[in-house]
Amino acid sequence: MDTPRESKSSKRIKAEYSELKLRPHNGIHAGPTDERNVYEWSVNINGPPGTAYEGAALPGILTFPMEYPLLPPKVRLVGQVFHPNVAPDGTVEIPILHVTGDDPSRHDSAQERWSPVQSVEKILLAIRGMFVHPFEENIVNPQADELLKADKDKFEETVKRSVSMVAAL
Repeated sequence: MDTPRESKSSKRIKAEYSELKLRPHNGIHAGPTDERNVYEWSVNINGPPGTAYEGAALPGILTFPMEYPLLPPKVRLVGQVFHPNVAPDGTVEIPILHVTGDDPSRHDSAQERWSPVQSVEKILLAIRGMFVHPFEENIVNPQADELLKADKDKFEETVKRSVSMVAAL
């Protein structure tokens, strides 16, 4: 129920949540951790079939800034998920989570970055997609990236160990 003081950002977040409930995606579950706070969501992404992440349920937290949708949310996976685009603290680094504009330190294109026309649905799909095809421009775990390029079998073994530890949490 909208109140006169409800912010535009919370209205947008609620609308996106309603849309996700109406049109759920297989292998992706997301929603507010607490219905009274729409700015923090729990997410659960199932590892895509045919990948080392297959069968894993990867939990995370999606945190919206008060300036949403002008600024993108932040996504952090819970546990030690071994992936080139996942930092040791679980922070996910993919183009859609980067602010638009020219940033010479970023190698992704402006079209791939966040803009207010993007949505939570697109973010979650992009995260699930990164488990199939890591984003080369956004490596935050060089060890995972190097192992993936040098020895895919050993990379997959390491991934399976990391996701089994996540499942034990």
